[in-house]
Amino acid sequence: MRSFAFEVSLIAIMVLSALCVSLPTVKARDVVPLDWTSPTAQNLYDVFMVSASDGWAVGLDGTIIRWNGSSWSNVTSPTTYLLESVFMVSASDGWAVGDAGTIIHWNGTDWSTVTSPTTGLLMSVSMVSASNGWAVGGTMIIHWDGSSWSNVTSPTADLISVSMVSASDGWAVGYYGTIIHWDGSSWSKVTSPAAYLFSVSMVSASDGWAVGYYGTTIHWNGTDWSTVTSPTTVHLLSVFMASASNGWAVGAAGTIIHWDGASWSNVTSPTTAALRSVFMVSASDGWAVGYAGTIIRWTGTVWVPEFSTAILTSLLITLSLVAVVITKTVLKKRKTPFSFF
Repeated sequence: MRSFAFEVSLIAIMVLSALCVSLPTVKARDVVPLDWTSPTAQNLYDVFMVSASDGWAVGLDGTIIRWNGSSWSNVTSPTTYLLESVFMVSASDGWAVGDAGTIIHWNGTDWSTVTSPTTGLLMSVSMVSASNGWAVGGTMIIHWDGSSWSNVTSPTADLISVSMVSASDGWAVGYYGTIIHWDGSSWSKVTSPAAYLFSVSMVSASDGWAVGYYGTTIHWNGTDWSTVTSPTTVHLLSVFMASASNGWAVGAAGTIIHWDGASWSNVTSPTTAALRSVFMVSASDGWAVGYAGTIIRWTGTVWVPEFSTAILTSLLITLSLVAVVITKTVLKKRKTPFSFF
């Protein structure tokens, strides 16, 4: 008969094996502490980092979570509507937008609802400064002037993402290859080489990228947009350019690709969950978020996952149940023939 100690040891081995399956292969020098977890199982749609020790992510049902440099935690939200996008001007000034025209503002202490000029779905927000910002969604374009948000005439529909370079230079993209440009006085359509675009990120007035359906990657060179060879045919949902020679795009099925200044290439992903947003703090520190509370982090050499609190809780419950069953089995085997218990 196996000893009770042996049974417990077996359980420990099983648990460790399960955890190891969830982690990517990491060289010893690349190992980072994995004592942080995702505090939510809700779909996360956007992430924005103020610094290495201050960041935000938003998502379904008004979910808001914050990074403090060592862990992510839930933050009280003033809304239950889906939040699609978040943009921080500073540690004490930030915005998030979403369904039903939802606009909320961070003042350094808490998030509060701000009057919106629309009831439509706002999908992206990009701030130039504390007194100048833009949000888009579908046919809507709205502008923040430092005191209120107001509607601005849009030359098109189907807008999904906006990225501002300056007060007089900005871009928005969307379905059907839509690309529009802000020149400081109005938005206008620009010729597009793509079919469907989900995200745009500008490095400067003469350098920017947009990504979309079937691995689409297109580049702005200051004169026009052109298609660039992509290493994937998977839908790309978010792009972030840390610099002209360092960029990342993420998408469906955990897809991650990297721009090194010359070409895009596939990068090993620790997840198969759809990744909705990526944001880089530096060349060696970045984050991506996605469905089911997925959060992954770039260490400079490898992407590593955070465990969802829900997953860890389920694991502990399972472990406890298995331990109870084994304990009862062992105790039953140890009973004498005359035991009444």
